[in-house]
Amino acid sequence: MNVNRTYDEAAAWLVRQEDDAMDWGGFTAWLEADPGHRAAYDELALIDQQIGTHAGQLSRMAAPSSLPANDPAPVKWPRWAGFGGGALAAGLALTLMLQPWSHSVQVQQYRSLPGQTIEVALRDGAHVVLAPASRLAVQGEQIQLNGTGYFDVPHHPGRTLIIAAGEFRVTDIGTRFSVENESTGVNVEVGEGAVSVSSEKLAEPISLSAGQGIRAVRSSGSVRVVKVDPKDVASWRDGRLQFDQTPLVLVASEISRYSGKRISVDPVIAKQPFSGVIAINHGEEPARTLAQILSLDVKTVDGTTRLEPRHR
Repeated sequence: MNVNRTYDEAAAWLVRQEDDAMDWGGFTAWLEADPGHRAAYDELALIDQQIGTHAGQLSRMAAPSSLPANDPAPVKWPRWAGFGGGALAAGLALTLMLQPWSHSVQVQQYRSLPGQTIEVALRDGAHVVLAPASRLAVQGEQIQLNGTGYFDVPHHPGRTLIIAAGEFRVTDIGTRFSVENESTGVNVEVGEGAVSVSSEKLAEPISLSAGQGIRAVRSSGSVRVVKVDPKDVASWRDGRLQFDQTPLVLVASEISRYSGKRISVDPVIAKQPFSGVIAINHGEEPARTLAQILSLDVKTVDGTTRLEPRHR
């Protein structure tokens, strides 16, 4: 695998997602072609989020010579394309991840593979269940999450845990909650206790208690508070994936991620929305369950399960 080429392709897919003509079927096929593709894409998506958050600081540090000095537009990926591919991406990711933190405490990195969840023990009895294909960087009470995690944090006076999820910060003093930092947006759900969610995008921090959550959608920039059932928080731990009007191509990608089984979708039905619950790791075939619900055909090609419109 050519690492620089992989990062260049990941950057191209990241940019295309802002286009209404985005080829979701092609994107899914690219993700599934190599495990390194999703890892590279997730890494660059995290960098893109951080660039947006620190655009002012970065513009003072350096600016491409082809841009006007008074250009007020935020830094986006097209401005960085071609500046060294994977080498720059990896170095920039490390800089953006570690620079805000003190270097007196060692950073510990954790990563889960598709189809695999791992448990991470934190200090003072706290722990995290990391969802498949997710990454966690821990330095003292500062945590960086890319992907999805469920946090169980006992209360200790004077301790405040801070989770950085893209452009959002989740502050906790003792509770159970889940955080999703995915390419589509950030979701926070509280099962017990309370957390505070802050961001430069918010006029003021949002306080969430048990049974509440937020949905932050990156494509629209919207942030809303929602009601959640505490017992359904991080239901993926029990092998249940919940979807609400989610494009089928993203549903297939999530099922692939959590089950570890490759699923693709015919581009004709890629944007078809799906709402419901799909069980994984329960002795059922999640792709066939989804096909049955939506009246789709299922084909197996080179080890990949493909969902297609039903031919009558």
